[in-house]
Amino acid sequence: MRNGLKVLLLAGSGSACLLAASAVQAQDAASDQTTMSEIVVTAQKKSERLLDVPVSVATVTGDTLVRQNLVQLRDFYNRVPGISLTGGGTEQRAANVAIRGVTTGGGTAATVAFVVDDVPLTSGAASAQSPLVDIDPSDLQRIEVLRGPQGTLYGASSLGGLVKYVTTAPNTEDFSGRVELGANNIAGGGQGYSLRGAVNVPVVKDKLALRVSAFDRRDPAYLDNINATAQGVDVNKNRVKGGRAVVLFKPTETFSIDASAVRQRAKFLGSPSIRVCPSCGTGAFTGPVDFTPYFGDLTLNIAPTKRDVSLDLYQGRANVDLGFADLTAISAWNKVRSKSDLDQTNAFRFLLSPFSAAGGSVSLINADRTKKFSQEIRLASKSDGPLEWLVGGFYTDEKISVDQTLIVRSAGGGAGTTAYNSVGPATLKEKAVFADATYHFTPKFDLQVGARYSSNDQDSRSTTTIAKPAERFFGPTSSVDQSKSSDDAITWLFTPSYKISSDMMAYLRVATGYRPGGPNSAGIGSVPLSFGSDTVTSYEAGLKGVVPNLRFTYEAALFQIDWDDIQLLTTDTLSQLTYYTNGSTARSRGAEFSGRWSPVRGFVLEGAMTYLDAKLTDGLRPPAGASPIYGAKGDRLPGSAKISGSLSADYDWSVGGGFSGFVGASLAYVGSRYGDFANILPTATANEAYGPRVKLPSYTTVDLRVGVRNEDWTLVAYLKNVGDKRGVLEANTRGGTSPPTAVFLQPRTVGVSVSRSF
Repeated sequence: MRNGLKVLLLAGSGSACLLAASAVQAQDAASDQTTMSEIVVTAQKKSERLLDVPVSVATVTGDTLVRQNLVQLRDFYNRVPGISLTGGGTEQRAANVAIRGVTTGGGTAATVAFVVDDVPLTSGAASAQSPLVDIDPSDLQRIEVLRGPQGTLYGASSLGGLVKYVTTAPNTEDFSGRVELGANNIAGGGQGYSLRGAVNVPVVKDKLALRVSAFDRRDPAYLDNINATAQGVDVNKNRVKGGRAVVLFKPTETFSIDASAVRQRAKFLGSPSIRVCPSCGTGAFTGPVDFTPYFGDLTLNIAPTKRDVSLDLYQGRANVDLGFADLTAISAWNKVRSKSDLDQTNAFRFLLSPFSAAGGSVSLINADRTKKFSQEIRLASKSDGPLEWLVGGFYTDEKISVDQTLIVRSAGGGAGTTAYNSVGPATLKEKAVFADATYHFTPKFDLQVGARYSSNDQDSRSTTTIAKPAERFFGPTSSVDQSKSSDDAITWLFTPSYKISSDMMAYLRVATGYRPGGPNSAGIGSVPLSFGSDTVTSYEAGLKGVVPNLRFTYEAALFQIDWDDIQLLTTDTLSQLTYYTNGSTARSRGAEFSGRWSPVRGFVLEGAMTYLDAKLTDGLRPPAGASPIYGAKGDRLPGSAKISGSLSADYDWSVGGGFSGFVGASLAYVGSRYGDFANILPTATANEAYGPRVKLPSYTTVDLRVGVRNEDWTLVAYLKNVGDKRGVLEANTRGGTSPPTAVFLQPRTVGVSVSRSF
């Protein structure tokens, strides 16, 4: 909501991110006896068997992520069919993550919520453009991915689903620890390393414990840059480091309290986004995108580019056993910061001539910061009777800053001239109450109902400073006074379930979700004062179970999600204000299946497949006087592959002397997808947008791993992207107005890690 396309700049430079897990569970081959009936999750804010949860949930252990070197968001999104990413590659924004196809691309608020334990990381405010942090799996117990809207228990911005990081808790009984050292190398690229360590100390046995963990990781670089101002080999250097400390105090059997601190810092140099399509020219284009690299394989031509991201998260949790119920109170404060200096010459080349910088570059500096305080209190029943219930309240207070600067630099580099600067603070306050109840009519038949009432208050301001030569593009310097909006929402769920046997459950689930509306810049042009919330209603039928004799677990679901009053980002053609509005409808329907089979001890075969049909059910129609967004009835939603699947096999055997060996392979397939909706007219329609709207080709990738371990030591070697495929993860054309760029699969990577537990 800024003169000069502030949010559009973010949407264009923002990349996709994704966090997910394996199809049903990703267990070590050595524990092939583990079945769904034994896995415990906290998806519904209580500990229960995965088999008893009437919602589609995927889990993966932190050990599995580390062992397979799945440490970046892009590393494992293709392992979970039905989850997608879109966007611009260099930055990571929550708005570019989608589950079950619920997205219209970047620029709006997130449709997938991310939480650490029960503390929300993403913002419900569209103006925040929530950055995401690659949380290293060094001290994660597991990740839980909930498919479908989770608005009742988790609130706003979970229209498509939720990703939950579950951290490892201290142990008050035993001293333990783990250290790990890893190294890797990319074909034709550089080397990387990782160092992780954790220690658990029972300070007072059964009463007080401390757990501390830390990591330092440098990812191998592999992109070369031919730009005169940033020339080099293997320039996309990434380094991430951080740590976590948590204290658990249990003075009595009925009372415990823990306090934790998480800090993580990430520095990224270069960019994974490669310019493609030599035939597309330097501006808007009308032909289909060819993904041939413009400057050669794995080669960039960009000015210096960097990005720094940091996360600080502090939380305290108290649990009291009241006899009839458990009382839980969670207080948290977190700060997420992202600052980037991105080469955007391709998008803003028109600024070079007015600033007498022919042959130079244009950089976009984004500086985002979100400070969030949240408080949740809930009471969960402990009765053995037929009724289980949970009630709670939630409050959050967010302070948001999203600042942007466009700098024009001459061919010789240097400090450059500021063409555009926008500063805009905003706030969001949310208050909510929620309740959930399950009634066990019989030992086999349950009925779950839940509801949540949320109230949101937002305000925003902005000051935009435009240099004289740039006024003809962005308008004059301006200041927008405080804009406010308030809205409320009710979300609910209705879920009957039936236990066909102790190892098989069928369920129906009807659930809703929403994103809050918010303020727009007031009193200028035809821009409305505010925009409304958008909502989804999901219908799901699922079956999950275990076949003990066959050592087989499975989960299947059919679903349809109806999406109303979709939030859109557009531009007022008179004032050039970028703002939000509501319009159009969409629906996503499909089928998911995942299974795990262990025919003989030590051998595990896992597979998953998703069919997804996510499309507009009405054409996108921005208000009169706004810039166009082209999307016809029947057009597919961004990033949604109709067919995607994964398959993995692991074998574990004894080699004697207390050692066991293991070997495994994973295959992932992602079907063709479309990029974001276009801002210029496609060359053909008929429910298929060609030309400006990019069509991403399908790809298949294979990973291998082998290792040996005993009770204390583990040695793992892995080979990722065995075929060295250039699968297209995401692509960006800024709505068809700029030359296309693409993010490809990381080239073939070989690595090894050794760890010692004590």
